[in-house]
Amino acid sequence: MIKVNLLAEVRAEKVSRQPLISLGAANLNNYIILGLLVVGLAVAGIRYWQLDSRLKEIRDETAVNQKEYERLKPIIDEVEAFKKKNAELKRKIEVIEQLKQNQRGPVRIMDEVSKALPDLLWLTSMQLTGNTLTIRGQALNENAVANYISNLASSPFFQEPSLRIMQQDAGGVFSFDLVCVFNYVPRQTTETQKAQ
Repeated sequence: MIKVNLLAEVRAEKVSRQPLISLGAANLNNYIILGLLVVGLAVAGIRYWQLDSRLKEIRDETAVNQKEYERLKPIIDEVEAFKKKNAELKRKIEVIEQLKQNQRGPVRIMDEVSKALPDLLWLTSMQLTGNTLTIRGQALNENAVANYISNLASSPFFQEPSLRIMQQDAGGVFSFDLVCVFNYVPRQTTETQKAQ
């Protein structure tokens, strides 16, 4: 008796009936993953290309700017040196102007104070703080002090003087202390300039 294995033929028929390309669930997932991977790589490649192009542009721009900076560096250094020299010259001019002001100030003050001195009055001290002049002195009578205040007030360089202290000692000599503001520019000139 011959044994025939029919199961093998049935299995062979099932294997031969399967299509060459199966679109089963497992294979479809593989194709989707493969497609997403290709799309992701394409997006990453495009982004890399864009960033690489931008980086090259920036490097080129930096190189151009560096060349321009190197070309302009001597000029920039020259301008900076000029600014330093200019600032130093301005400072020197200010010092010279201040010295001129200080030089003519005391001379003008002494001249105006001495012009205003009446008879029977003498000064014991003068102190200048900013533009404020404090004058201390003595007089033989009250009229000499009043005349001195009047003379100072009539000077175009002094603002209205104010008498702070006046007292008479046992010998009949009057001691006084007055304060006034000294202007380096005469009052009439200042008023004329304001009117114009």
